[in-house]
Amino acid sequence: MTTVYDVPADHIIRRVAEELKKRKEITPPAWAAFAKTGVHKEMPPEDPDWWFIRVAAVLRRIYVDGPLGVERMRSFYGGNKNRGSRPNAFRKGSGSILRKSVQQLEAAGLLVHDKTGRKVSPAGMAFLDAMAQEVKMTPPPPVPKRAKPVAEEPRKADGKKEGKKKGGEKAAEGAEGAKAEKKPAAKKAEKKADKAEAPK
Repeated sequence: MTTVYDVPADHIIRRVAEELKKRKEITPPAWAAFAKTGVHKEMPPEDPDWWFIRVAAVLRRIYVDGPLGVERMRSFYGGNKNRGSRPNAFRKGSGSILRKSVQQLEAAGLLVHDKTGRKVSPAGMAFLDAMAQEVKMTPPPPVPKRAKPVAEEPRKADGKKEGKKKGGEKAAEGAEGAKAEKKPAAKKAEKKADKAEAPK
């Protein structure tokens, strides 16, 4: 029988997130649109469906490593915080997001809570194994990579470059003019020297 361990994590998480989206118990809170997922992040998630993906990841994590508590799960979803000129330091992920996710999964009947922590219920185990079977039979298409926009050079820089070129051309012209001026002066000096030598 196919289990969660037999399929790639990203494939099953995406498939479970699609199914959880159909359940009325799994709904993102009002603040999910603008909340960061931890103090180590600089911006909120860009994916509008990030809540369902996080809930699916939490469900799979509890299936694999359960029973678990919120505080221990915070370390799974943490990361390095950029502290400027100081070295980066690890910070745990948001506990509120994990707590709300776990509570919603309990309301949906996929998790149970006892004195050891949260663990997957028999219904949740059957649900995840069924999703794993589907993923194994029909793997999802690869996620398209986002194309990075090509940065255009600012116009001011082009103007500066042109100015530099023009300035360089002017300097070259000035140098040629100086050479042209120097040549007649040299010729005049030679003529004077010839005239001075001629009477002798």
